[in-house]
Amino acid sequence: MIYPSFTCCTQADIDQLPDLHPMLLYLYPKEPLTIQPSATDHVFCTGCHSRFEWIRDLRVQCVQTHTDFTFVRTGSVLIVNGRLYHIPADQQIPQARKAGIDYHPLDPLFERLSRSAFRSRFHLGSKETAYIQAKGIETIQRHAYDLIGRRLAPAEPEHDGKQTPMRGHPVFIAQHATGTCCRSCLYKWHHIAKGSALSAAQQDYVIAVLMEWIYRELKKKQER
Repeated sequence: MIYPSFTCCTQADIDQLPDLHPMLLYLYPKEPLTIQPSATDHVFCTGCHSRFEWIRDLRVQCVQTHTDFTFVRTGSVLIVNGRLYHIPADQQIPQARKAGIDYHPLDPLFERLSRSAFRSRFHLGSKETAYIQAKGIETIQRHAYDLIGRRLAPAEPEHDGKQTPMRGHPVFIAQHATGTCCRSCLYKWHHIAKGSALSAAQQDYVIAVLMEWIYRELKKKQER
């Protein structure tokens, strides 16, 4: 996977993480953990002789920062409300699904985008994928912040409606795929009004959408 990934079991592991986003964070909590995820990160949690309340608390932290969270599997031993459960291997994933605590904040948006014939025609090609591999995902995110800051964030962007090329950079393709290519599309798909400069929080949201689309594209290519 092109995204950098880290595995943590303890708070000491968390405290040693680099200030690097986006990332894939694989958690096997052996104690309560305090994380500082970004909206562009993905958190995957697996029980490891864990308490369920620790896992729920990690989900809460992800919800607060609009970070994608998946409870992957319970592990062989899980403590729920003070009671210890031994869970067979073939039930660990189904039981995690049954808990119903996964959090994927952008799923409804991507479902709507998938129903648009125009938006759903955009995909990363081999050149764009190679470019991401060569530059690294952190660099792509920095490019995204620069491009959005210059081309989309102003109250009245220059050549608004025509400022985003159809090719030439993975971010451009992601913008057309996600309806973040101009202020009119941004309003239509994301309900962010025209006429005012995008706030820092709004720019962070746009970047999160773009990086999530790129992540999903790379994941699909990896699974083929």
